This record gives sequence, structure tokens and C-alpha cells, in this order.
Amino acid sequence: MADDLKSLVQRKARQLTSECMSLIAVNNTQRHSIINMLDVGGDLGDFQQLFRHLEATRQEVDVVHAANGLADMVATPSDIHIREGDDCKYLEAFSNKLLAFKVHAVAEALWSHFKSLEKHAGNGSLYQKAEKHIDESNTILEDFTMEMHSNTSRADIKVKQIIRRYVEADCDIVIWVSRVSPVEIKHRMLRGLTYHLRGHAIAKRSPASTPRNELSQLQFCSLISFDREAHAVYDHSSVHAALNFLLINTAQKMKVYQDRIENILVEQVLHRGQL
Repeated sequence: MADDLKSLVQRKARQLTSECMSLIAVNNTQRHSIINMLDVGGDLGDFQQLFRHLEATRQEVDVVHAANGLADMVATPSDIHIREGDDCKYLEAFSNKLLAFKVHAVAEALWSHFKSLEKHAGNGSLYQKAEKHIDESNTILEDFTMEMHSNTSRADIKVKQIIRRYVEADCDIVIWVSRVSPVEIKHRMLRGLTYHLRGHAIAKRSPASTPRNELSQLQFCSLISFDREAHAVYDHSSVHAALNFLLINTAQKMKVYQDRIENILVEQVLHRGQL
């Protein structure tokens, strides 16, 4: 296991160097987005429904993991899995990754990622963002606009989102719930087509751990659904195109999240000079 970790650190170090050089090249040729950091303020009215979704998502985590297999998953042959909900009313993307790091380190790296602006990067460009931190409950309220990328397609979206960390006895859970509107795909505006995203990430001790080597599992799950009115107002092809766009974006984002959290962990090891 020590050799595996050393190999991972060396590979990630090379990857980080390559990414830094790529970012330098890209930043020299592309425009910089202007990001205004604002306070959401004391009015939480627009977030009340999201708070209800947040608590519902927390209650459903075990049921969702039992249904999609994450509850008993240790190692998987592919990074991202897709599952379709009843009557095509929602789509679900989920992933599981075994990490050669202790649970506490993975949990802290996970929360560090979601507290940062980095979670918006990778497959999109942030235009403007307002946020409010409620430190006593590990909660972040966000209101932002951004451009989403999904392969070669683009979409401008407005998002209200709540992120909360739950520290449990046997795991750490980060949950995010979002209401997103409108969606513009291939320069065609589908006015009023609002969708909802419920996602969570879990850091927990892996059953593959041994008394001498603690391993962790990092699991992600995102569920995408539209308002019920969307299926009545818009034709099937429009809704299907939007779902495909969102599913690709979600899968790409999930992979970026995994890589960045793993990079945080590797950077910590390199900084401590343990290898």
C-alpha cells in the first residue's frame, strides 16, 4: 500500500505540473471572468424550499445508496454510473472511488473543495456570485450566474444553491441542493425550464481497510429533475436534449471533483515531505 501511495503521489505531482503549465497557456490567451463577491443578506425567503429539499436529501441518502448499489460498493470498473428514474422523470449519476488516504483527511479535503470557488471551475465559467456562510451549521447559501459546458455545447444558468456538511459518527456527508433557471442550450432559450439538482458526497472508511492501513471511499451522487410543468409545456425532444446536456455536464463535473479532491490530498502529502 505504501508503494501504491508513492506511485500515486508521483503521478499526481507530474499531473499537477502539467496542469499548471496548461493553465498558464490558457490564461494568456483567454479572457478573465469578472467575479463579484456579494452578501446574500438577511432575507432567506428564496432559500426556504431549498432548505426543505436539503433535509429531504439527507433523509434519503441511505435509500438512494441501497437502490443504486453504493451502499455495498467497494471498487468499480468505471468512474461514473448512470441510472434512469421512474418514467424518465429524473436521471441519476453516481461514482465511487477507493483512496489510499485516511478518512479524516479525505473528509477535510472534500469540505475544503466545496467551500472554495474551485467547485465552479472545470466545466464552466462563473460570471457573478453572492454567498452567505452560516458557520455554526456548516452551511453555505449561494446565488450565482455562470456558463455551463457540456462537451461542445454551452448554457447560461442562474442558480440558487445550499451546501451543508454533516459530520456523522462513521462518515462525512456534503449535500448540495440547487434550483437552476433558465437554461439556454445551443443558443436557444427554453424559457421557464427550471430544473432541480440534489447531490451529495460521502467520505467514509472502506471495508477494504486493514488494521495497519486505513483506506477511504469517496462517493458522489447527483439527481437531476425538471419541474412537473416542463413535461407538459415543452415537447419531448426539448426536454430530452436538456436532460442529455445536464447529464453530460454532471458526469464531467463529478470527475473534476474527484480529481481535485485527490489533488488536495496529494499536495498535502508533498507539502509534509513524507515521501
